[in-house]
Amino acid sequence: MDFHALSKKYEKEYVKNVMELLEIPSVFEEDSVYPYGKPIHDALEKMMSIGQDDGFIIKNVDGHGGHIEFGEGDEIIGVLGHLDVVPAGSGWTTPPFEPTIRDGKLYARGAQDDKGPVMAAYIALKLLKEEGFEPKKKIRLILGTDEERDWKGIDYYFKKELMPSLGFTPDASFPVIHAEKGLLDSYITYPVPESKEKTKVVSVHGGDRLNMVPDEAVAWIESPLDIEKVFNDYSAEYKLEGTVKSAAGRYEVKVKGNAVHASKPEEGLNAITALLRFLQSLPLNGEYESFIQKIYKAFETTDGKGLNVKQMDEVSGPLTSNLGSIEMDEQTCKLGFNLRYPVSADYRAIDQKLKDFAEKNKGTYEVYDHLASIHLEKDHPFVKTLLSVYNKVTGEEAEVKTMGGATYARALEAGVAFGALFEDSPDTAHQKDEHVRITDMIKAIEIYAESLYELTR
Repeated sequence: MDFHALSKKYEKEYVKNVMELLEIPSVFEEDSVYPYGKPIHDALEKMMSIGQDDGFIIKNVDGHGGHIEFGEGDEIIGVLGHLDVVPAGSGWTTPPFEPTIRDGKLYARGAQDDKGPVMAAYIALKLLKEEGFEPKKKIRLILGTDEERDWKGIDYYFKKELMPSLGFTPDASFPVIHAEKGLLDSYITYPVPESKEKTKVVSVHGGDRLNMVPDEAVAWIESPLDIEKVFNDYSAEYKLEGTVKSAAGRYEVKVKGNAVHASKPEEGLNAITALLRFLQSLPLNGEYESFIQKIYKAFETTDGKGLNVKQMDEVSGPLTSNLGSIEMDEQTCKLGFNLRYPVSADYRAIDQKLKDFAEKNKGTYEVYDHLASIHLEKDHPFVKTLLSVYNKVTGEEAEVKTMGGATYARALEAGVAFGALFEDSPDTAHQKDEHVRITDMIKAIEIYAESLYELTR
């Protein structure tokens, strides 16, 4: 089969299908009927409908997930993607759920993470099916619904359905990501010392997802000072973006950051740490000022140094940390953070160091979620097949990679992340104006179709 020519034939169908899917605002909602809210339910039903109309075997697993399948045999090759998306946020050039094509790029929330790549994988299945290919193994496109939060959907799915023998997820980048760092979401809660100065911080809040660098943080401040002037002078010196409003003797200070995925926190601007830095410029009393400094120092850098967990290895690189949320009033301060640690790291040692750090500062430490690292050897036949197809299609001599992101590869007994971004693709996941290049998605269709062909013929 000429996969290159065939993939181009499906471009119009790809664009039509994916734009319809992207119109669904599939952000998690609390709901008494649907497990993750009606929009996510609608996205799953949309994919089920597309698959059924094209003659595939489909199955909706109680609204928690589903699959689209073809092929025969006892062995299953899985392709795992997700249909939920993170909240859109503000600042978009065009509405996030009104998909738009500009200069060959498709803009919408979920275009990159993960609806665009999911649809590319689906079109690869359809291409094989319509060309008359008869796989000797089942190919199963598995659709998750809660990847951006707690993975409850995929956990439920695999309690009901068979585990693929091997699989990949199109939720990262090419060529092949054979190792993913461990992922730890945690909270530390501190008592807040009393502030006796005339200038005091009443509350601070910011961030709503630990897996995103927060793009906004807000503090309410009581002060006889002209806080607006203080902030404007500070922001001019440190090139900080934000606003100040006053009401009834209080000031609302809102700081803007730059949201990026928490797997690469060094590429963003954390609005919470930026706000904490500004607060240290105010005339706060000694104990309270020291408290703010301690929080700031813990997350000033993104390498874990401030938490006493800095480390790295040759396979997966350095540990990263992201202060993803803060909720503070005059009594308590709750910090939520995300750590991604190297595949060779000792999780128990990291966990103990974080407990010690919290206790040293009179805080309590709580683990919210933990995903252990994964590592499939680079000489595994599955990895070698995927890498070989990628290099054949692109003409490259690429090697396997590792990442800090957490993908559905972790839900598999043996799996990797495989695309759909290329080395020069814009990485806009979780950001405003999220987009993919349509040419990248068509090339991904070619790679996925040929890979599945090689794995199941």
